[in-house]
Amino acid sequence: MIGSATGNVIEQNLVTGNTNGIYIAATVGQNVIRNNTAIGNPAIQVGNTRPETRALDIVNLSPADRTVFDRNRCLTALAAPCPAINP
Repeated sequence: MIGSATGNVIEQNLVTGNTNGIYIAATVGQNVIRNNTAIGNPAIQVGNTRPETRALDIVNLSPADRTVFDRNRCLTALAAPCPAINP
């Protein structure tokens, strides 16, 4: 989410193979991110061929009180809960 996006619910998505899976910019308003699976961001090919690329499954740059995270699954995250996924 970018700009001043507010009132959105991002729910029940499979997010994989992107540079950043779920990306929440610093300027967004109140939003809910729930029941998503974000794994493999970036794609393994990018990670192997471009190790300098810094990317994560969930990137949250918004202030702590703006974005609600609920029951998401991921392996890597910035400023977002990322519970371990069992094989």
